[in-house]
Amino acid sequence: MSGEPLTLTLDIGTSSTRVLLWDTQGREVEAVRAQIKYQMHTTPDGGMEMPAEELEKHVGDCLDQAMTQVGDRAGSIAAVGVSTFWHAILGLAADGKPLTPIYNWADQRAGGAARELRSRLDEHAVHQRTGCVLHSSYYPAKLTWLQQTQPDVYKQVARWASPSEYLFGRWFGTGARNVSLSMASGTGLLNQQSCTWDAETLAAIGLSAERLAPIVDLSERAQGLQGEFTGRWSALKDVPFFPAVGDGACGNVGSGCNTPTKFAINLGTSGAIRALWSESAEPKAANKTNGSDKGAAQPVIASQPIVIPGLWRYRVDSRRPLIGAAFSDGGIVYDWMTRTLQLPPADQLEKLLAAMPPGEHGLTFLPFLGGERSLGWNPDARAALTGMNLDTSPIEMLRAGMEAVAMRFALAAQRLQSVFPQLQQIVASGGALGHSPCWSQMFADAIGRPVTLAAEAEASSRGAALLAMQAAGLITHTSDAEARLGKTYIPDPARHIVYQQMLVRQQAQYAMLITPQGHSPLT
Repeated sequence: MSGEPLTLTLDIGTSSTRVLLWDTQGREVEAVRAQIKYQMHTTPDGGMEMPAEELEKHVGDCLDQAMTQVGDRAGSIAAVGVSTFWHAILGLAADGKPLTPIYNWADQRAGGAARELRSRLDEHAVHQRTGCVLHSSYYPAKLTWLQQTQPDVYKQVARWASPSEYLFGRWFGTGARNVSLSMASGTGLLNQQSCTWDAETLAAIGLSAERLAPIVDLSERAQGLQGEFTGRWSALKDVPFFPAVGDGACGNVGSGCNTPTKFAINLGTSGAIRALWSESAEPKAANKTNGSDKGAAQPVIASQPIVIPGLWRYRVDSRRPLIGAAFSDGGIVYDWMTRTLQLPPADQLEKLLAAMPPGEHGLTFLPFLGGERSLGWNPDARAALTGMNLDTSPIEMLRAGMEAVAMRFALAAQRLQSVFPQLQQIVASGGALGHSPCWSQMFADAIGRPVTLAAEAEASSRGAALLAMQAAGLITHTSDAEARLGKTYIPDPARHIVYQQMLVRQQAQYAMLITPQGHSPLT
């Protein structure tokens, strides 16, 4: 190795893969930035999927580009970190070959299976144990749906896995097909108390734990590329690759939101708000972690893990839980409306939007174009816009949609603050807010707290880098490298009052149009 140790990151997302290079100060190394864009395949019945071989090609091509850019600095790469999307699943044969496509979190075909599970299981107990509700996004519903619709394929599957487990198996052999505690926590099958596969949920869906990967913590490493990959990425042959971490967890770490004094917001196509803390500081409960972080994930002994109604609880690692809300509709609301309503270019829209007082349009919008995850978790929820008359303009409809998204975040922030009253700062990232000062101001006004934009453009990649550096011993703590921040938007008290009133109307419309459909939301 020559020079300062560097860390390469693979940021594998739903719509693109990025490969970047980082120094131990958490700074992006110049001239190394590869990206391959792609699209999941949709089906008329609500499916969203991609063949595993197709994702593997995109990731491999992106890594090829990056290693060409790295050039002579390849000898300084000391670790590889991976960030990837939670909840996706595929079935593998005993030899590691895919038997199914990758089913994305947004695949809604398991909605019926989720309803069936809610009818025969104690949903609140499942949520308390696993941190996840019974919803089409998670493994219990997806596996139940696959049992019912593809029984022959289901029986052939030797192991159900996330995309990262498939990739590690391809690159390092079947022995590397382990799942990180972070990725396991987003399946709906992890017991948050013991940090092992949840026996009750597995029994309820008729699945053996042997058909899931061994759970490891982030210090576990895969090393020694095999087969064709030895020559393809020769500079990485003996570099340790650390287990994949959920992109939301990486986003918190990468934006400097390492404690519950800072909430992280991300608004891209979808959106999320999250709080991270150390198990040793479990709010309103006393938790202790036994053992070291080496190798397999260590059990976490907790009298009652904190789970908030309507929100999920995942993990960064064996010591750091993460609680938050995820919304299927974020920037996609803006994109859909600007395309459907044939609105003018973004720069013109920004001026028109900024000139409009909040709520003056009199419209109420439910932002569920992609169904509902947090807070009601109703897969049958659909978007609705009420209050229109002959004078309603397209720009008013767009403003109503953007405000509606901000108000859903405000609801989630209220729940997080009920457990984390020590909140001092909200840090926001994602292109949707970064490109719209008007929308950023709406978020601050709706939440009633200052919102600071992250200056770290690639928070998930940066978080993956810092976690890999910590696991490799290159840094002591992920918080050692301070995250850069950008502009802060200060809430207007008068506008906050207006949004509170609008939120009451939105909640009333939600109760009238959605709750009566037979769903019992965890609220």
